[in-house]
Order: sequence, then structure tokens, then C-alpha cells
Amino acid sequence: MRSARKSERLVLALVGTLAAVTAPLTVSAPAWASSTTAAATTATTTTTTTTGTTNTLSTAAPSQAQWNTLDKIATSHSVLGLADTGSVVRLAAGTSAAEQAKVRAQLPTGTGTAVRTSKFSAGELSKIQKTVTARDWNSDADKYGVATSYDPATDKVTVYTNAPSSVTKSLTKAYPGAVDVQQSRLEAQNSRFADAQPFWGGTALIGSESSGKYKCTAGFTVESRATGAEYMTTAGHCYNNLTHVYNRRTNDTDGNWVGQVTRRNQNIDTELMYAQSNSAYAPYIFTGGNASSESNDWVYGTEAPALNTKVCVSGSVSFDHCGHPIVDTSFSICYSGGINCIKDGKGFLYERGGTNWPAYDNGEITQGGDSGAPIFVEDHTQSAAWIVGSHSGLIWTAGGNNCGCTKPQMVGVNVQKIVGDMGVDVVTKN
Repeated sequence: MRSARKSERLVLALVGTLAAVTAPLTVSAPAWASSTTAAATTATTTTTTTTGTTNTLSTAAPSQAQWNTLDKIATSHSVLGLADTGSVVRLAAGTSAAEQAKVRAQLPTGTGTAVRTSKFSAGELSKIQKTVTARDWNSDADKYGVATSYDPATDKVTVYTNAPSSVTKSLTKAYPGAVDVQQSRLEAQNSRFADAQPFWGGTALIGSESSGKYKCTAGFTVESRATGAEYMTTAGHCYNNLTHVYNRRTNDTDGNWVGQVTRRNQNIDTELMYAQSNSAYAPYIFTGGNASSESNDWVYGTEAPALNTKVCVSGSVSFDHCGHPIVDTSFSICYSGGINCIKDGKGFLYERGGTNWPAYDNGEITQGGDSGAPIFVEDHTQSAAWIVGSHSGLIWTAGGNNCGCTKPQMVGVNVQKIVGDMGVDVVTKN
């Protein structure tokens, strides 16, 4: 019966495909064309100008020569914008009929480009865009990224943002019909290997010559409860006290100075870097799965490790990977060859996870140089993070299936133990 049903579904799928292939093809005129009819098998439309002259206009994309002409028109007249399809040249509100006629006369033939006037003057358009990017239209707006562009085809200001509708509704209310809000992910033009003040968590680190040039990863920004000074965390086994630490470039050379190790607690494998400024670090963490990625999350808060919670970790060697289930929330370890420990159950274990049923063990694992990386959970937009801990290391245990394999488990330090023992709070964007 399973085979019969499968064959039936396959036949129906093929019938649907054949019907789609053999159905008559109808070519519609583009939305911007003024014609009300179009031939079914040609890529042309017929339009009538205001003077009664009938023109046949091609709906094909403009050639490079035609684009050059359109660009020249845009720069020599009061043009607010030229649609990226070449379909519309949008002139500022109040443009005279004579000026509009000049623009039409210069249009390249065969493009079907329409000349339209905007509801905005150049000054009005600039004011809206400045208002949007000032982010004072909502008390929470400055917590989110925002960008604007003008769309000549729709004659609206497109607002790109990761802010929720509860924040942007005040903007759309202030400019009804004038703005189009699009949920977006905005990325700064830096990366974990080319970072500068204010530094973010997840940035690649390298110590000074005297430290042996060890590679590690920045964790997250914290603030001293006693003094208000801000620090960046990393793993306590990375650098000795007073070591100068730099952003690590992709060729393992020193980049910008990140700070100096001024506080170290080897009982929770955590140390703090200080740069003598409260503008040196910011509540963001790099994400992204490759060296050049500029993706990031802003730090919204903290979350205690909990069994079966699936976390992400963003290291400077294995980069950002997620789906790792926490399997132990009270873990202790002392590494061999030194005095670096996580004592008194202040650590946790998280596994690689994966998609291979039933083992679920084909996920990513951390690598050397990921020490100190932020461990976190994200919201559904993948733009806000709650810090769960700091990555410390990796342990290997025998597999439980008698295969003689080894089983990697990743080690983290509980964020609540870090802030408690170090006397700090995690700096957040909110």
C-alpha cells in the first residue's frame, strides 16, 4: 500500500507539472506601465502620451547604454531617485510641467521609463530620513539598528530595522503612507579579526610577546559594581595578570589594543581586561560562521544554565555555532599542567548536539583559541542574546556504545557565578 500511495502522489505531481508547462503563457504589462492592455506573447506595451502620440515601449531591462543615459538625466535634473529597474524617474514635488517635459524628451527609447512627481520635496524627504536615523521617535528606538533609503518606484522611505512593530508603530503613525518598515538584520562594517573600540564579545584575541602570543576569544562586557569601570571578559587561563592583549588579525599578528588583564580569578577560569575607558567595550557579540562575517547580536541580558537548553557559542576559531544541549549545570574541573580551575560546581557541560538520529552528535565543537567565547541563547530574530556563560575548554570521555570512540563535551563557566565572584554586572543594550 505504501508503494501504491507513493505512485499516486507521484502521478499527481507529474500531472500538475505538465499542466503548468502546457498552459498558455500570459505576459502582463509591468505595474508602472500606463497601458491597460498587453500582447500575450510579446514583451511590449502600447502607451498613449499626454499629447496623443502612441509609442511602443519595450519592457526589457535597460541596456548599459540606456542606463548611462538615465543616470545622466538623474544627475542633471531635480531627480529624487531612479528605480533600480529603470521603470520610474521620480522628480521632486512641485517640479514644473516644463521641467517634466524636458526629462521625458531625454529618455532613451525602448525602456518604458515613466516620469513621475513625488509627494515629497527634497527637503521633506531629507527631514524624514534624518528623523528616522536620529531614533528619538520612540524611547526604545536606540536599542535597535536602523537604516533608510528612498524607493522611487513606490515613492516611500524604506526603513530597515530589527526593531519590533511595538517600537516602529510610532514611526508609521507619524508618517502614514510615507514610510515602509522592513524587518532586517543590520551589520557593522567590522569583524572579529578587524575590531576597534568599542570592542565586542567574540572578537579574536592575541597576547603580547611576553605572554607567548596565545590565541583566545573575548567574552562580553561587564561593569564593576564598586567603581562603575567597564571590562571585557575572557578565560582565566589565557593570559597572565598585566598582560597587554590585542585584537588578533587573520594572519595572527597584533591589531588594535583591546586592554590589559587587571583582574584574574583562576577558581572560575575568568579574567578581565581593562582599557582605562568606559567607551572601550560595547554590549554586542560577534556571530556568524566565518572569518569575514560582520553578523552580531546585542546583549539583552543573562540566563542561568538549565538542563537541555540549547546554546550557541561564538569563538574566534570555530566561529558561531548553535544547538548545543546543556547536560550538566553543576560541573567542576581543574585542568592539568596549571592551577586553572572551575571549582564548587560553578561550571556546566554542553554537548555538540546535531541532526543525526538517534545519536545527535554530528554538531560543531569548539577549537583551541575559542577559550573565553560567549555562550548564549538568542531570541527568534537572532539579533538579541542572553549570556549563559563563558567558554572554558573541552573534555573527552569514552563513548557509551562500546565503539572505542571518544566523546567531546564542552565546558562553560556559569555567568551568574562570574558576576557574583567578580563583583560585576553584564552590560546590556537595554
